[in-house]
Amino acid sequence: MDTVQKNIAACIERLQHETNSDFAILGMIDSSGRKLRWSSSVGRTSERTMLVEQKTTAGLSGKAIRSGRQATANTAMSEGERFKLGEPILLIEQLRIAVSVPIAISNRVGGVLLLGRRSDCSYHAFELEQAAFAVKELASLLE
Repeated sequence: MDTVQKNIAACIERLQHETNSDFAILGMIDSSGRKLRWSSSVGRTSERTMLVEQKTTAGLSGKAIRSGRQATANTAMSEGERFKLGEPILLIEQLRIAVSVPIAISNRVGGVLLLGRRSDCSYHAFELEQAAFAVKELASLLE
C-alpha cells in the first residue's frame, strides 16, 4: 500500500472514530461516470461489501452525487426502507442510520464517503461537520 492509500485509510478510520460510526467507506465514480465503486472501508462485517457496484444515481450516495450536498438518513430505517432506498451497502452492512458526503475533486463530484451506524442513534450536527471537514482532506489526497 503506497503512502497516499495509507493516508486515505487513516483519514477514513479517524473519521469513523470521531463520528462514533460503526462503518465508513469511500466510493469513487468510475471513469465512465456510471458506476460507484467502493474502496477503502473501516468496520465492515461482510466480504461482499467491497464487491458492490451501484449506479451513481442510486440511494443516499446517488442523492449526494446529484446534489453535491450531504444526504442523510438520520432516523432508523427498517430493512424494507433500506431496500427501497436502493443503497446496497446499507443492507449488506445492516446500517440503520447513514450519511453520504460527496467528495469534490477538481470542481466536480468524484466520489462519496458513506458513514453508518447499526444502532438507532442519529448523527449530531457536529459529527456531520466533522464528516464535511474530513471529505475536504480526502479530496486533497485524491487529487
